[in-house]
Amino acid sequence: MAIDLLKYLFGAILVILVQFFLIQEINFGSWLKPMPYIMFIFLLPFTYNRFLVLIAAFLAGIFMDALCNSGGLHAAACATLAFGRIMTDTKILDTDAIQLQGFRCLTPEYKNFRFYALYVLLLTFLHHWVYYTLDYFSVSSFFLVLIVSIISSAGTFVLILLYKLLANIR
Repeated sequence: MAIDLLKYLFGAILVILVQFFLIQEINFGSWLKPMPYIMFIFLLPFTYNRFLVLIAAFLAGIFMDALCNSGGLHAAACATLAFGRIMTDTKILDTDAIQLQGFRCLTPEYKNFRFYALYVLLLTFLHHWVYYTLDYFSVSSFFLVLIVSIISSAGTFVLILLYKLLANIR
């Protein structure tokens, strides 16, 4: 358990550093702002305590906030994502069946790619929606927040799939 925890901690730090030093330095345009560091939250095993998942997501967000000087936006969005993941896992997924099939977290191989894509895209949209709502913090920017959240969620999803393909993470 402790070795697994260190492995996930190292992985989280690695994806956050890739996000900060590489992804944020690439100019994707004004509306596409992917944040693939959140894949760390999706990769946490179902066996971990819910409180540990919330704390890990919050700490990853705080670490990203410290690097980006964003004042808690990432922490709030990551904590919301972790809470959404916990609620989705308990209400929709049969985590016992997933674990019996040998998976520690949800993967495209469990049901099908469409189910996995919907799961990740909706939770990624939740993260981006909270982040950009707090970032713009204006009711008049509702449609801008919506458009940026949708486009950035799609970009983040593509980068998460690319990470999974390159690292062959299961």
